[in-house]
Amino acid sequence: MNSKELGKSLEQLIEEIVLKTAKAVAKELPSEDQLKSLEERTKSIEVTLNHILKKSGGNPLRKSNRGRKPGAQRICAEQNCNRPVVARGLCSMHYQRWRADSVKVNQTAKAGGKAKAAKAKETA
Repeated sequence: MNSKELGKSLEQLIEEIVLKTAKAVAKELPSEDQLKSLEERTKSIEVTLNHILKKSGGNPLRKSNRGRKPGAQRICAEQNCNRPVVARGLCSMHYQRWRADSVKVNQTAKAGGKAKAAKAKETA
């Protein structure tokens, strides 16, 4: 084989590789209809997300405003306290006090129950 024949066979081989590669790539690419459908779905999702963001005041993870203006914070229910609410309508300090008091009440109720049971055993 001389160099001319070798050059032609290499060119043919390169053309075959290019055609096969182009066909393989064309199979993987989405069609125009698929691209249009994807674009419509994307627009629909974008509209829905914008609606959610507008409704939630900019933060989609925020819970419902329950009638308050977006960004408005509730204040503590205790008199003369203007701190923001943490839980149960109370600020952090008043909520901790409420928790401590409710724990004490529960412990004394349990202790009272044990004392009554002991007295009942003694009298029986």
